[in-house]
Amino acid sequence: MDDQEILRKQADRLFEEALFSNLTVIGVAILIVTVLFDYLQSQSLLLVGWSSAICLLSICRLAVLFLYKKHNALFGLSAKGWMMLYTFLTGCVGTVWGLASIFYIVIDDIQINTLFYILISTVVAAAVPVLSAWFPTFLAYTIPQLVLLTSMSLYQIQTVNVDKLAYILTVGFIAYYLLMFSMARRANQNLIKSLKLQESNQYLLTKLNDEMLQREEMIKERTKELSLSNDKLKASQEHMLKLSRAVESSPNPILITDANGTIEYVNKRCEKLSGYTAVEMHGQRLETYKSNKMPSAFFDEIWHQTASEGQWSGEIENCRKDGSHYWVKLYLAAVYDDQKNINHYVAIYEDITESRKLAKKLSFQATHDNLTGLINRTEFERRLSMLVNDAQRIGTEHALCFLDLDQFKVINDTCGHIAGDELLRQLGSLLGGSTRKSDTLARLGGDEFAILVEDCELEKAEFIANEIKELVSQFQFIWETQVFTVGVSIGVTTITSATRNRTEALKQADSACYAAKNSGRNRVYVYQEQDQQLTAQKGEFKWVNEIKEALIEDRFELYAQPIVSTETEHLAMYEVLVRLRSKAGQLFPPGVFLSSAERYNLSDRIDKWVVSHVFEWLEQHYHSLPHLNYLAINLSGASIGDESMLAYIRTKLSAASFNQEMIKFEVTETAAIANLKQAHHFINSVLALGCQFSLDDFGSGLSSFAYLKNLPVQSIKIDGMFVKDMHVDPLDYEMVKSINDIGHVMGLETIAEFVENEEIWQKLKAIGVNYGQGYHLGKPAPIDQILQYSENRAANAE
Repeated sequence: MDDQEILRKQADRLFEEALFSNLTVIGVAILIVTVLFDYLQSQSLLLVGWSSAICLLSICRLAVLFLYKKHNALFGLSAKGWMMLYTFLTGCVGTVWGLASIFYIVIDDIQINTLFYILISTVVAAAVPVLSAWFPTFLAYTIPQLVLLTSMSLYQIQTVNVDKLAYILTVGFIAYYLLMFSMARRANQNLIKSLKLQESNQYLLTKLNDEMLQREEMIKERTKELSLSNDKLKASQEHMLKLSRAVESSPNPILITDANGTIEYVNKRCEKLSGYTAVEMHGQRLETYKSNKMPSAFFDEIWHQTASEGQWSGEIENCRKDGSHYWVKLYLAAVYDDQKNINHYVAIYEDITESRKLAKKLSFQATHDNLTGLINRTEFERRLSMLVNDAQRIGTEHALCFLDLDQFKVINDTCGHIAGDELLRQLGSLLGGSTRKSDTLARLGGDEFAILVEDCELEKAEFIANEIKELVSQFQFIWETQVFTVGVSIGVTTITSATRNRTEALKQADSACYAAKNSGRNRVYVYQEQDQQLTAQKGEFKWVNEIKEALIEDRFELYAQPIVSTETEHLAMYEVLVRLRSKAGQLFPPGVFLSSAERYNLSDRIDKWVVSHVFEWLEQHYHSLPHLNYLAINLSGASIGDESMLAYIRTKLSAASFNQEMIKFEVTETAAIANLKQAHHFINSVLALGCQFSLDDFGSGLSSFAYLKNLPVQSIKIDGMFVKDMHVDPLDYEMVKSINDIGHVMGLETIAEFVENEEIWQKLKAIGVNYGQGYHLGKPAPIDQILQYSENRAANAE
């Protein structure tokens, strides 16, 4: 411990007793005033002043105590500085105590004088335990008292004829002080020695702890290096016994063999894991307990590597006594004698049976479809990439078949998703039983499957695909009381050295599959370069991507075509049409892209876009359109059977402020007839919301009139194929007239499309058609032109 640290601890010890000692000094000073006041009435002012000085100086010392305890760092004083300040004040207190000797002379009473000596002796004695922590403080406090009291006593002895007791008191006080001085000095030295001894002990303790930590670290390192510390092992059986006791309680199975690999020792955990007793295992070898799946040559390699490199680790499968198998992680290490010769082997097992089962399960889940147990898309694409690379590298030829089930949606919608899942499971099992072990059958998602046929030419692949098609066609799926049959459309392509990557192969097979569907479903279509149908299909794919991007980038635009009354010729109704603007700014009519949208299930998304934007436009402008009866919105057949579309319309209307009758929905007759039950439900639901409904392209389907009475619409649109030539074709004229008459009989309004000239318009008026629509009456224009027409009409009315 350095000097500064000792001084700091001395200061702490000095200030520990400061509070009590100073309060005691103040109390004693007040007590002396009380006792001597009657004797010193003539010097009472001096007595009170002396007592006040004692109290004031004691309070100052308490202030120093407070600052040291609470604000030590604030003043920047060292421990010695604080003690010197305190010693100075203590010396002042000791001086004032010594000045009390004046009263010794003033009071000529031997008893009081004796009391003075006793009082000062008590004060000096009290200073020993309180102030000996720093010896200068003790001296500063007691020397003034010694000097002043003895001086006063000597003065009295020389000037006054005193009792011999005064000599005894003076000599006794000096002797007593020397005793107290010696005790204080010894106490101070003992304190310093104690502090140094304490620091020395602390240092030794710290050093001992460090040594223990180092030893513990060495023990840990030695433990880790156990398998490498071969030269420390003993060759005797006694050492083997000790080692056996050390590892007996290990949570891992441990075996010890001799230099030939013969088992000499196994612990209890090994007995429990294997089912064999130690007696049964003694004299055997590790490979005795391997499973039949592990070749003997594998253990020969293990022993060879351990003998040459000193250790081996890996996984092995063993067989229990009851015949069950288990997996262990084996750590095998050689044990060397002092001459560096192997005399034993130590084998440590770690049971990994459950972790391997879990890893196998996770690996299976990562590469297989949860529903069917077939290879999943990720693993299929990995294998496909390998075959593509193989074909590019060595020129092999393989085939890829892409399968898409036909009519799967019917079963899903009719019987529910549970039935659909069961159908997929059964078909997966059926297909798996018809493919070679070398082939890869995968479920890519939904009702799509794929087969990789290795080392297969195109002609053979087409034959295999047709066999699969026939197999699926003959399959009957039974669900509860219903029996279903399904078909499959298959696209086939070859994987050759010309195939650039897996993406190209998948696109080719996918395109061929779509071509099979477009050709009538339940057939096989082989991908060929320069195929006209596939070329046209690529054009459709181009529009599919364009539509998806336009929906994201909001590149559709609303147009409106007027529907004119044959009676008033006012423009009070409009059909909303949609246009697609390309990134280059070119505007495309719906006839260009809607067929692709319907074929690739995008029409319902376009419908939602139109509904949303029409509602927003009408919400913003309906106050400025007092003459507008309604806007007609076309819906696709996909939307008619979609409950989410109905919910979407209901949500949008609930937030709208305009009158719901300002919205009329239209659906083509063919779409309504194709989903008659769903169409009936959809139309009734829309009517319940307050909107109107119209049947578009009426007359184009078979038995149109038979279906009309089952659909609760308010109006029908006569198919334009009859209207456009009615002024020159009597048969078309009669068709339009008949549809109009029957519509009126049923209480429906009639609207004629394709009014291209005045002659057609006049004939429609003549037969009583309610409304007309066509280029002769008004071409489609941006929807905002309705606002301009409304403003012009309002101005003309004024």
